[in-house]
Amino acid sequence: MKKHAPDLAEAELEDGVGAIVGAGVDGMLATNTTLARAGLHSARQAEAGGLSGLPSRARALESVRMIVGLTRGRLPVVAVGGIFDADDARRALDAGAALVQVYTGLVYRGPALVRTILKGLSG
Repeated sequence: MKKHAPDLAEAELEDGVGAIVGAGVDGMLATNTTLARAGLHSARQAEAGGLSGLPSRARALESVRMIVGLTRGRLPVVAVGGIFDADDARRALDAGAALVQVYTGLVYRGPALVRTILKGLSG
């Protein structure tokens, strides 16, 4: 598996996916943390480093769509970034993700988040 940043331009993502497919990698994680700060209203907005969770959600979802399209669905994609509920998970799966990974959502919502997502997806 290979994980990439959500901040890549479309051409950079195309090059990266091409290299990954060419190297025979088995799948991709979409995405890592974002460096983007647009839309943040925190006093810590100017801090350096990667952000996860809600600030990465839209770009992570778009990355899933793009990777699935670029690989024509031949490579499993794990959606990572901004998964906080069943609706987020459903959007990622509908975009073509084979799996979703929750991390920041677990920090903020606790371990019951997994049951909530599964229940929301099944019902």
